[in-house]
Parts: sequence; C-alpha cells; structure tokens
Amino acid sequence: MEAILKKILASIYLDGREICKRVYHLNNAKELLDEGKSQDGLPPEVYIDRFLKYNADFNEFIDADQNTDINELDKFQLFFRSGSGLAEIVNVSVSGLAEEEIELICSPPPLPRQTHSAHEPMGRLDDSGLEALKVLIKSKAPNIIAEYEKSGTISTKNRMLLVRVAVSNLVERRGFYPSSDDKVRLAKNVVTTFPKLSVKIQEHNEGYEHYYDPASHSGFIEMKLRNLRRDMEESQRRYRRKNKTCGTVTLTLTSSMANTDEDVSEWVTLAKRMKPSPENLSTIKRAMDRTYTHRRIWITTQSPSLAEIFNQYPRFVDMPHLLDLDFDKQFEGKADLFLRKWETNIIPKLMKVAALEMSEDLENPSTTGNNSDDMFCFKALQVLTHLLPPTASGRGAGWSRCSVKSAISYLMDFVQPGTSISSLLDNPDPSRGHQPSIVCIGHPSGAAQQYLIVAKSDKIAVPLGDEGLTCAIDKLFKMYWVCNLKYPVQLQSVFSFLEHIYELPISVNKRSKVIELISKLQAIS
Repeated sequence: MEAILKKILASIYLDGREICKRVYHLNNAKELLDEGKSQDGLPPEVYIDRFLKYNADFNEFIDADQNTDINELDKFQLFFRSGSGLAEIVNVSVSGLAEEEIELICSPPPLPRQTHSAHEPMGRLDDSGLEALKVLIKSKAPNIIAEYEKSGTISTKNRMLLVRVAVSNLVERRGFYPSSDDKVRLAKNVVTTFPKLSVKIQEHNEGYEHYYDPASHSGFIEMKLRNLRRDMEESQRRYRRKNKTCGTVTLTLTSSMANTDEDVSEWVTLAKRMKPSPENLSTIKRAMDRTYTHRRIWITTQSPSLAEIFNQYPRFVDMPHLLDLDFDKQFEGKADLFLRKWETNIIPKLMKVAALEMSEDLENPSTTGNNSDDMFCFKALQVLTHLLPPTASGRGAGWSRCSVKSAISYLMDFVQPGTSISSLLDNPDPSRGHQPSIVCIGHPSGAAQQYLIVAKSDKIAVPLGDEGLTCAIDKLFKMYWVCNLKYPVQLQSVFSFLEHIYELPISVNKRSKVIELISKLQAIS
C-alpha cells in the first residue's frame, strides 16, 4: 500500500538569507532534505547547515534531523551554505579532536535575516563585536561619539539612534529573534564602548541591564526588537501577545512581623484615643512602636484602604512624622536619604540633563523665574515628568489618557490661597483612583503656601504644617510604602526614580528609561 504523502511548509535559506517558502508533499524528513537541496536558486555546491522543525509546545523552531517524524501541516526551516561541504565533518567521529576544535566545528551559525531590505546591509559585527561596534557607530552615527566625548553622556535622541543602529545590525546578522546571548553581548559592548552609560544599582547587576536584562527580557534593545517585529506578518511571528496586568507594590515581611504573639489591642486603642498634645507625644510614639508589627501584617495581608488605615491609626493624619518612623523600620537607615540628596545633589544634575535634552515643550528650568527652594523643587519635578513620561506600556487598572505636561498633576495640584481643607475632599474624580497626591494651597512661587497630602476618594487630607515641597514629596513617597499603595500608573517611572534615591530596589518592570536617567546623573560631575 502506498504511503500517504504529508503536506508541509518549508522555508529555504542560503547563507542566512531566505530564498523561498513553499509547500511540499512527501513522506519523511530525508526526502525534504533532498528536495530542499535541489531547490531552484541554490548553487550546485551547497551543504545543509541547520535543519529546524516548528514545535507548537514551545512556540519555537528546534533542531531536527533526517530521522525526525513528519506530520501533516508541519513547518520546517532549512539553512544551506555555499561551499564544498566541509562542514559535514561534524558527522564524523571527533574523538581525536581537541575540545576547542570540537566547539569551533559544532558552533551553530547565525540565525537568518528574516526580512528583505531595500537598503544596503550595515557593517556587520564579528563575534567579539566590540571593535566592530565602534567602527559601526563611527560610520553611521559619529555625532554620538562626539557628544559623549564632550559631555560624558548622550542625549535621549542619540541613545535612540545608538540603539537603532546597533539593533538594525543585529537583525541583519541574527534575524528578528536573536538569542539572549546575542542581546547580552550587544548590551555589554555598548556600555564597554561608553563606560559612563553603565549603571550598577544593585549588587548583582553588571551595569548593562538597562540595555538588555536577560532576567526580565527588558531593556532598550528588547524594546527596539519588539517595535520592529510589530510590522511582521503573523506567519513570521514566533510568539503571540498576551495581556499583562499592572503589578502591585508589595512588601516583604520579616519573620518577627509574622510571628508575634503580643496582644496589641490595648496599644492600638491607646494610640487611637490619645490626642497629640506635647505631653502625650512620647506615649503615642511608644504605642505606634508597639503596634508596628501588628500594623504591618494587617496592611500587607489584608490590603485595607487608606481610609481604613487612617481610621484605625488616626495619628498618621495629625502627626505625619510617624510615617518617617514606620518607613525607617521597614528600611533601616534610608528614611532621610531623599532629604539629604534631593536638593543638594539630584536637582542640580537634573537641571543639567534638562539643558542637554532641551526641546520645545521643556523650557530650561535653570534660566526661568523664581528660584526659591520650593520653586526650584517644583521645576525639578516638571523636568522629571518630562524625562520619565507616561508610556502606553504602563497602561493598566487606573490608567486614563495622560499627556506629558499633565503628568505632574497626578503628583501635585494647586488651589487658590484661602481654600478650606474640607473643600479639597469634595467632588472626587473616579479616573484618579485612590492614590494620594500633594495639594499646594497657593503656589511654590508665592510668598506663602501650605502643602497637604490629599486622597479625595478616601476623604483623607494630611496637613504638613510649614514643611516645604521637598518634605511633602518625602512624606508622600513614604505614605505609599507605609500604606502599601499602588503607584499611579501615569507616574510609575517617576516613583521608580524616587526608589533609586532612597536606595531601594526598583520595583517596576519597565525601568530602562529610569536607569538611563540614573546613568546620565552619575556621569555629571
């Protein structure tokens, strides 16, 4: 009985370039290899370099051989090389070869280029890549090197150009789906070529992860590859897009928090009922200290609303410095880092970066208007929301369309002098969610102003007395952590940058722009 032929789809490549894609009807893999080798367009002398079969379980092409089973509607890729067939040496015994020779012979070829370009191929990087990358940048984007030599960093515009040039070359050599090793090698070469772009923000980081992080598969290189793959036909895609949910800012409980046996109900009641008079301050602090473990377990496991937390612990409202104490218990020794660094170190460098990134919608803040401490802080926040703008990739629960200029409104807002605090809680906007923000009665440029932390949806207003804007930002950030709140999705990158100032691990996945900004600040003397 004659065997039933199977219909399969095969793509034929010669020297890394696709020459055809066609349907075959055959019985086995050996017949496919023979048919492929006789395909029109191949020179007389070619040898099979790699033979891949699509695996639906892994959504990936994997290595196959002439004994591989063939089923109806299977998909294959055949990679041929021009030449005399010396590569078939891999089919003979290699027992007498040195280990280095075996590795050299058996190392896989580059993945094929999976697109046809009307442009000439860019200069190709060899396996070492470093010197070739320098040559590539000098030929394609010499202004990047000139800017780096002049300022010690590169602008966002030139960083985008650098990534575009390097990734285009990578796609030319490895296709739209280069391996993780290829992307790591390129990321390392970038920060080796431009050492001041390296950023080590955690002990295990090597400094290149904002260009490509193999652990999270994120970074500028990965982002560019994904953008390029958007224009691919569905049949060329290896993976299907999946919806992602916005993560939650979470905390880690220590064993002492989770295993306390102390009955704290009396101390909770004491802290709740005792009024914040000068003679009661030490007792209130002691009560808050005794209830800390109980409070952390409740907040992190039950996720109460801000209204519920402040109803149970109302002293956070009239004694906001208690937020400092709780934050210091969570992150010992880090409570004062923002106040120490922000005005003296971070703001001056942000202003220099703003001058480098000058654009029509970002006025140079170092040359405008009132330069009081509060106004200088406000200008720095404006710069920060421009350098770390809302992105579509950050959309999730709580997202509403937000322009770069309006992003700062999710951090702070202004009302007229004389506005009553109670009126600030009227007419909450559902689109703003439950995240608290700063409200300034007056304006940072004015002669007098008062700052509050307001959460309209929870009917919470925390007056900050005569504290300035820097202290208000500090209190707001600590409230998010003490109360285990999600960051506003419009400001995830901004809050991630604040995490860096407090020397906390960056908690948001999309962090490449944050790390890039950190590298620019570190490069500025």
